Amino acid sequence: MPGVDLIANWGKTPADLRPLFALMERLSGISGSGRIFATIAKRESAFVATAHNDSEAERSASRRAYNNMKDRNPELAYGMQAAEFGSGGLFGALAPYFLWTGVPEVGDDAPLLSSPPSVMFQPRVAAFGACVYLQRLVAHYRLDDHLDIKAGWASPSLLTGDRGSKTYEAVRDRFNSDALELGVDLDDTSTIPKKLSAAGWPGVPKLFADLVGQLPKTQARK
Repeated sequence: MPGVDLIANWGKTPADLRPLFALMERLSGISGSGRIFATIAKRESAFVATAHNDSEAERSASRRAYNNMKDRNPELAYGMQAAEFGSGGLFGALAPYFLWTGVPEVGDDAPLLSSPPSVMFQPRVAAFGACVYLQRLVAHYRLDDHLDIKAGWASPSLLTGDRGSKTYEAVRDRFNSDALELGVDLDDTSTIPKKLSAAGWPGVPKLFADLVGQLPKTQARK
């Protein structure tokens, strides 16, 4: 990616994934988010695009997410598979929530409603979901610092009623440790602004078109 710094403050982020994280930052309009995405991916997938957590606990979480939200969201073509999938992809997305990506902004036009949960194994599709989720956190929640981003990633409730709880503090501590181990300085304002802004958000349709393009027919909305 000409003109994009893929060296400074990336630490041990795999060189082959840096362009993707940098592209996510550019297309989402959220300056500084590339290194944040890299640090999130370190724990959620260990940078393996096909990472899949289908433990009973995680499948229980995806089942609960589907059952709690299916009546409030558009129908998923692969709803039952999503419910039993667990989580996965580069950013550890819970399957039902991932397939509903974009619904708060565009409703029935959300682009993944007819896709199987395995679509999250495609790096650019996983990247799309992560960008949309980060935008919602930045635009709609109080983030006191960059560690709060990972608290919200774990559960938005940790940024509201559960702020300050043991779980909240534990998630923040782990994210700080992840950044230190990866070699990403979250306080380096030359690469990550002190406060992220979603003012440049292009919108879900444009982001999807620019970042993903068109899904294969078997994974595109019918």
